[in-house]
Amino acid sequence: MKISSLLPALGLAVCTAACSQNMSHATSGYVCPVKSASGPKVEQQVGLDVLAALDKAFDAALGPDAKHLDQPKVLAKLAASRVDEARMAALADVSGCAALLDVRSSCSQYYDPELGNPLSVFMGMKKSAPLRKQFEAAVARLPDGEPKRAAETCIKLVGKR
Repeated sequence: MKISSLLPALGLAVCTAACSQNMSHATSGYVCPVKSASGPKVEQQVGLDVLAALDKAFDAALGPDAKHLDQPKVLAKLAASRVDEARMAALADVSGCAALLDVRSSCSQYYDPELGNPLSVFMGMKKSAPLRKQFEAAVARLPDGEPKRAAETCIKLVGKR
């Protein structure tokens, strides 16, 4: 079999893989109710809605282990692993929205390893932990805009080095 006959199939496989990774954010379905980090203060209900969406995406991404993060062995196992890419992309999408709220308070509400919840789990991990690297990569793939910039700011501000 000639290599030239394999090129169209190889090209299709590469495109399929690349396109599926890029489309994962477009299919999350989450619409952020916060328009800007510097906009007017949001109502308490909006903050509660963002937290509910964040908790739901977090639980979906980490699965049953999300309920046992207080156990050091579970946390260590998670830090050393990776989770479903599409679910991590959906979590990053909601995390960008949450960061729009969180950046107003120096990222202490959701991201800070000592005070925040639930994204504090990632920020408390070493920068080299596979799960943290996966989360940061998912944030980096967010479309350019304020949610992405706010999330990256929070990661730099409070993330364990």
